[in-house]
Amino acid sequence: MKTKIPYLFIVIFLNWGLQSCKKKNDPNKEHSTQKETEPKRDKTEFKSLLKTNEKLELGKIYTDTIQFINFNDNGDDWYFVVKKNRDTVSLIYKNNDPRIIRGTDLEIQWKMDSLRPAGDPEYLDFSEYLISWKKIKSKNKERDFSKLKNQSFVLSCGTDCAMTHNVKEIKQINPSTIKVTFEVEMYVDEELTETFDDSFLFYYDNSNKLKKVIREGESENILETFLGGNKESFEEFGAKLMESTYNNVTSNEK
Repeated sequence: MKTKIPYLFIVIFLNWGLQSCKKKNDPNKEHSTQKETEPKRDKTEFKSLLKTNEKLELGKIYTDTIQFINFNDNGDDWYFVVKKNRDTVSLIYKNNDPRIIRGTDLEIQWKMDSLRPAGDPEYLDFSEYLISWKKIKSKNKERDFSKLKNQSFVLSCGTDCAMTHNVKEIKQINPSTIKVTFEVEMYVDEELTETFDDSFLFYYDNSNKLKKVIREGESENILETFLGGNKESFEEFGAKLMESTYNNVTSNEK
């Protein structure tokens, strides 16, 4: 004998099945769950070492006085690296290398803006962007070479011949060029035979690395013509020149 299923029971059963499927496949419900698990980013508070005690606003233009360190274009984003007080900050800069001498004082304008890394376009971050820069027309800086005034080094000039280079005068021509005048004592068979002055120009790149040394009045780079210990002596002395600290002078930068 067949049992008849009541019509009302069939309707209730079908309705329950449809509701279950709808809950499983509801895209709005799935999207809602994803939002709940996604980490929340604070998009209202922005901070920078350029303004350590300020709550920054997105897109607002700020002005600061900084010291230039270098320009880094090795990655997807190019960075203008500066120093303020004891903090180093990298600002995104879309232009080419500005060729500024390391240590130059600048006035910059910058802002906080959004950033989506090239390797992860889904991720939203915020960073400092450089808008403009200019050199500050204030007191120039010159290095203090007083600790090098008594420095000397010896070069070989052949068999039983040596020349002692005693520092006589050091003058900074510009931020990347330094002139040094030596009082040279020539010894042959350990006897002093001649004394004369000899001047050299030391040239540096944007990273303050010695790139060439030229005797005044000549054009040859002695770092390419000198060999062995003679070359090393000039390289070591050139490094000491760039290690000298800065002093302010009263003349204005032009």
